[in-house]
This record gives sequence, structure tokens and C-alpha cells, in this order.
Amino acid sequence: MTPEETLSRHARSFAPAARALSRADRGRIARLYALCRTVDDLADTIGGSQVAARLIQLARDLRSGAGGDPLAIEARALFAGRPHGLESFALLVETVAADTGTTCIDTDAALDRYCLGVAGTVGVMVCALFDIDPLWHARATDLGKAMQLTNICRDVVADAQVGRRYLPYTLCPHRPDAIASGTPAARADVRRAVAELLDRADGLYASGQVGLPALPLRLRLAVTAAAAMYAGIGDELRAQSCDPASGRAFVPVWRKVWLVAGSVASDLRPRAYTTRGRHHASP
Repeated sequence: MTPEETLSRHARSFAPAARALSRADRGRIARLYALCRTVDDLADTIGGSQVAARLIQLARDLRSGAGGDPLAIEARALFAGRPHGLESFALLVETVAADTGTTCIDTDAALDRYCLGVAGTVGVMVCALFDIDPLWHARATDLGKAMQLTNICRDVVADAQVGRRYLPYTLCPHRPDAIASGTPAARADVRRAVAELLDRADGLYASGQVGLPALPLRLRLAVTAAAAMYAGIGDELRAQSCDPASGRAFVPVWRKVWLVAGSVASDLRPRAYTTRGRHHASP
């Protein structure tokens, strides 16, 4: 399967948005997505100590410039002359290596590190591919973390069914099996935790959007569209009382079109951007 086919088949929120890019830029984004997807699939579909060991070695190879792992070779080619991108991919690989088995996150700080490692890094990698000034990378990190928090909230039950809990213990003090079976106490705490994390995601979306003017127009439109669709998942979760056990939240096609059209129109409207994001100051 080519990188473009992988993007179209699996990236249901970003693939439509990527159509705003030129063919060459879409190809680079597809290569990045294929790299990250391969690492994620190694952890999720195979897992275990051997995969963890391969990923740990891959991260070392990425930083040293050595090693013949096909993923390292592709990453070095994709990020040639862009060290921020290569280092971010190494951090993503390290984070996923620690997530190859069962995972139960304990604290807010641990959750933030996880979201940074698996998603904030993707924002930086995209910036690196498009030569965006590093002063804006923190905004891209926030946007990636916002999307990951949305994913975590949507997939609480599915994750619990395979022994994983990404809701911090400090917000949801229950084992994955209790969450998966939907005990009343666990379900109530899940709802409270999801509501809290969706609020955090809103702040991160706002912070990330402050950096959008730094992007070239086509990339800016693609990122704006993708962020709107992800944020729409959060809206759907709130509509079902922040209860992922009542059904997997998804955004209907008609609403995706509405969200994307509205967000793009708002983004293109002339206005002065200020330091309204809560997490980082503008450069």
C-alpha cells in the first residue's frame, strides 16, 4: 500500500482536509502519516517486548544517524536537513515503545507527556516539513495534544477493553476492567474525567489556532479543517453527556462539511491575532 493509500484509508479526519494541499505537499504528509501509522500498528497489533526493543533501538538510530531499520531510513530521507522533525519522530517512537502493552496513566503530568509524545510531536513534524519557524512549534504541539485528548475521550471504552486507561487515575480511579464493564461508579467518574479533558482540549485548540497564520495558506486550510472535525468529536461527546459508554461518538458527514466550511470561513476572515491562547505566548 502506498503512503497516499494509507492516508486515504486510515486518516478519516485528516485525509479529506489534506486534499487542500498540492500533490507534492500531500505526498510528504502521506509519507509522514505512513511512518507514524506503522509505528502505531507495531505497538497495537503486535506489541510485546520484541516490538518495544525494536522501537527503542529505532529511536537510538534516529538520534545517532546509524542503523538500517527501514523506518529510520525513511525518516532520515523525509526529514533531511530538518533536525526538529527527526528529533520529534524519535520522541514519538520512544513514547509508543512504552505503550506496547497495557497502559494505565496515573497523573495529569503523565497524560500530558503521553499526548506530547504521540501527538504534539506530529505538529512539530508537520512544521518541520514546511519549514515553519521553530518559534511557532509550541502552538503546533498544543494543537496535536488537543486532538489526542479528543481521541482519548472518544476511545475510553475501547481502550479499557484491551487493558488500557489513558484517563489519569487522579481523575478516574478505576481499573480498565471496571471501565469496560461499565460499573456505576466507574461510569460516573469516566463522565467527569471526559468533561474535564474536553475542557482542557478546548484550551489547547484555542492556543494552537493562534499559530495558524504562520502556515502557508493551503496547509493552514487543511489544518483548520482537521482541527474542526476533531473538535466536533468533542461536541458529540458532550451531546451524549460525556459518556463514551453510550456509543462511540462520531461526526456525521453533513456536520463535518458544516464544521469545515464554518472554520475555514472564520479563519480566512481578516482580523488581528492576539495572544489569546492559554498555554503559550505568541512569538
